[in-house]
Amino acid sequence: MTTPSLPRDPPLRLAHVPGGPFSYTDEGAGPVVVAIHGLPGSVRDFRWLGAALPDSVRFVRLDLPGFGGTPLATAPDPSIAARGAFVIDALRALAIPRCAVIGHSMGGAVALSAAVQAPDRVAGLGLIASIGLRPHHVLRRLAGPMLLARAVDMPMLAGPTRLMFRAMLRQAGFPTQQLTDDAVAHTLRCVAALDFQVQVRNTAQLTVPTLAAWALDDSLIERAVSEEHAGALPPGPRLVFAAGGHNIQKSQAVELAMGLLGMNGFGAPGLPL
Repeated sequence: MTTPSLPRDPPLRLAHVPGGPFSYTDEGAGPVVVAIHGLPGSVRDFRWLGAALPDSVRFVRLDLPGFGGTPLATAPDPSIAARGAFVIDALRALAIPRCAVIGHSMGGAVALSAAVQAPDRVAGLGLIASIGLRPHHVLRRLAGPMLLARAVDMPMLAGPTRLMFRAMLRQAGFPTQQLTDDAVAHTLRCVAALDFQVQVRNTAQLTVPTLAAWALDDSLIERAVSEEHAGALPPGPRLVFAAGGHNIQKSQAVELAMGLLGMNGFGAPGLPL
């Protein structure tokens, strides 16, 4: 496993889409790679990968609505399609005509949706420990996500439901100390809105080169799910790590950066976007 000696945390910036403001970071100059975090998460999820990428790449990280510095009111719809549309709106707001998009965990589904919705803007896709074509074992153990998603907005049940789901996130290995109650609630809404039929359809419609990366010791998404999805994706690098867990954008940051840079659509020398 190779991680840079120090992470990179550029300051948050603010821009606007039709629905309202969103926060992002922007570093480097050159071909653009846009990063989409998982749930719960923020731009900080890519602080180690950002440090591994050269300054000759413009690396933009987005806070999805309801997380980090982006208000939920900017784009409250929790569906994958709506959050993919938010990414496309953000690219327009930042005047990015063409880029590569990478997504971690559930952010992989959002990045995939964006690539299908706007193939003219997305030149390449990178899926990092992404959800696949069917529920992984953690989702299968989450009983009644639709009921929980409704309960989280009911006055008498909201508090206990958020506490319970926060404990579940913590048990699954997610840091929850700085996670607001609203972010916990919206994470649950997004989980409940996850439609794997849409994920299957988007994968079948995808046409851009696609990198898929996962670790064999990922405790959240089992190997079979990652391998099945990789087999259905368009051609591109397949990076399989013996170790690194679910957050390989940190634990395998250098190797991921090299894989992205060597891929068509990700700004390698001689491969303009």
